[in-house]
Amino acid sequence: MQLPLTREALPEVQWLESSPSTNAAMRELVAERASMGVAAPHGLLLSTADQTAGRGRQGRGWDTPPGTALASTLLIRPSQIAAGLGLSWLPLLAGSAVVRALQPLFMNEDREARLRVGVKWPNDVHARNEDEAIAGKPGAKLCGILCEVLPTGEVAVGFGINMLLEDWQLPTERAGSVLACGGNVGGAMSITDPLGEVLADQVLSVACAELLSLVELAATQPERARTRVLRDSLTLGAEVRVHLPGGEIVDGRAVGLGDDGALIVDRPTTGQLVVSAADVEHLR
Repeated sequence: MQLPLTREALPEVQWLESSPSTNAAMRELVAERASMGVAAPHGLLLSTADQTAGRGRQGRGWDTPPGTALASTLLIRPSQIAAGLGLSWLPLLAGSAVVRALQPLFMNEDREARLRVGVKWPNDVHARNEDEAIAGKPGAKLCGILCEVLPTGEVAVGFGINMLLEDWQLPTERAGSVLACGGNVGGAMSITDPLGEVLADQVLSVACAELLSLVELAATQPERARTRVLRDSLTLGAEVRVHLPGGEIVDGRAVGLGDDGALIVDRPTTGQLVVSAADVEHLR
């Protein structure tokens, strides 16, 4: 796949005809180059429209029919962000980058948003309509993000975007795709057809260039990067149910983000809870 816009924006792009996991492929590629004394470049991208053994947080699977989704991994060097907000913000920054890439696909002719694309804490990108916003719901999930620190120290930022799945192909009621949610896919029937390649190039070039820009911003002007994340959040201000790793369930209102990107939940009677890792459910 040619991907001219993406190749212009990044130092290296590899399109994989098929891959079990782009994160795993990135791990292997970086290790192979390190064994030869060659450093993989900050901003290296691996991408495919046929990922056969993808996974999300907590080892959950992520499988889609070939040609319907973009599975990608962008390589980030920690030194590019650690001095500012810190590595724990990478999933949120990646979410904001994907928002920038997908929101234009949901604009009408008057450049008004038919659906709002935003980030559900900590690492999912959703699209929701006005009724869902009023109800405090995040809407349909379009993208999941998985960041992994590699043995060599770099971070593999994986993101899988459901692009062309039909309604009947969606795995759960909460899942969505750009096509199923009414986004403008430019007539593409598959990522690998000519129109699909144009669509993929548009989305990848914006998402990756935006993430590199946000990583730089997080290192040099962290408050500006933080403000961007806050603006793109669908979770802040919502009534939420937090499913903690130990099995405890806590209800409250999401009111802010901590210095490390943790979610701050205001409980009705027992004060605030700082959540670093959990599944968060939006309530009415």
